[in-house]
Amino acid sequence: MIIFNIRRKKEYNRYSIFYMFVMIIYMAQATPETSRMVASLSGNPIPFLIPIVLTFILCRKNPITFNNKKLFIVIILYLIWTICSLVKYGIYTTEELSYHFFMIYAIIIAYIHNKVFGYKIVPIYENIMVFLCKIAIWLWAISVLVPASSFIFRLFPETTYGNSILYLFTWMDPAKGQVYSGILRNAGCSWEPGRFAIMVTLAMFCNLCQNGVKFKKNKNIWWLIIALITTQSTTGFASALILYTIFLIKKFNLKYIFILVMVMVPIIYGLFQLDFMGDKITDRLTNAQDVSRLYEQFDYYNANEDEGTYLGSIDRFEAMTFEWMNLIHDPILGYGRNSKHSFFYTDITTNYVLANGLVKILSNYGFLLGLFFFFILIKSSINLAKDSYEKRTLGLFSVLCLSAISYQILSIPIFTTFWFYGIFRTPSKS
Repeated sequence: MIIFNIRRKKEYNRYSIFYMFVMIIYMAQATPETSRMVASLSGNPIPFLIPIVLTFILCRKNPITFNNKKLFIVIILYLIWTICSLVKYGIYTTEELSYHFFMIYAIIIAYIHNKVFGYKIVPIYENIMVFLCKIAIWLWAISVLVPASSFIFRLFPETTYGNSILYLFTWMDPAKGQVYSGILRNAGCSWEPGRFAIMVTLAMFCNLCQNGVKFKKNKNIWWLIIALITTQSTTGFASALILYTIFLIKKFNLKYIFILVMVMVPIIYGLFQLDFMGDKITDRLTNAQDVSRLYEQFDYYNANEDEGTYLGSIDRFEAMTFEWMNLIHDPILGYGRNSKHSFFYTDITTNYVLANGLVKILSNYGFLLGLFFFFILIKSSINLAKDSYEKRTLGLFSVLCLSAISYQILSIPIFTTFWFYGIFRTPSKS
């Protein structure tokens, strides 16, 4: 059983820990089975039903009421938007309905988590992630230091970039490209390193909320930092830097500004010398300033590939530009949760998908519902700060927005739990 060392001495029953462990494994989406929580209704029903059954048992063990005005408002607003979106396109297939089902599903799971766990979700999530980071670090170290171990890793089920070892660790196959400077990247329990990195930075945020910037007698943060380093993730490193900057600023006076500059500037400079930081960010931002060069590529594949054939993802910054185009063409309702309705898919190319998840919240749901979701996140960031030992109003907002730049996270139940903390939480009694 995972051992917890938490500032506030609280008891956690074994089922709650087991339940949250399973939900985090599903959050990682390392395999098609664990992606069933947010993907299709069709296929093997068992992986889909596991989190539902476990959540039902959680509610039986921790009775809560669903007679909640805030939950009612959120669901009603989302259902109104859903009906308008369905009528707009006139498509009522199982696939179309499933997109909306999974968002409502995520909202209800978030409500249950916040009512059952309240602020305890913060230390529970952190400690389970530390446990998974320990596994990831040791197995990653073996794969790097003993290259011959690859034949063992290849015995396990194959994933997009490697092989999944019992859902706890995904080995990155060098032949599939997840290598920087000759060193394999660490994907932890997720399908790829960047996604694991944003799970780690959320755990770092949880640690900072409870301890502040503290390295002495804080073993958890060291495991999280080491795991993040092994991912070699641009998103992860940038998120961690911004998080620590936020938590280092205690007061706006010369003393703290001087300390911040003396500590952070050398660290930032050093990190930006890494290939996957400075050069990568500069190149991506430069490319994003002019996406016209991509149109020639799109035209070529539109003429030479079958419609809908997946060829790849557009980089997060370039994708942001195209998501703004999507939003301009559907500003009120957005194009919905099915990307096939987007301007990008219908008018530009069907062979690529857009990686950015931050602007996608607005382009999916339109300005009205999209801004409502961001309002909820701001409220959650404020309320989580109020309940924390170390209070930083912008903390949660920053870490989730930075994560959403590269990945769609709003409909992933654990992320949704934090996103909706501000309106569903059980107020802290401490």
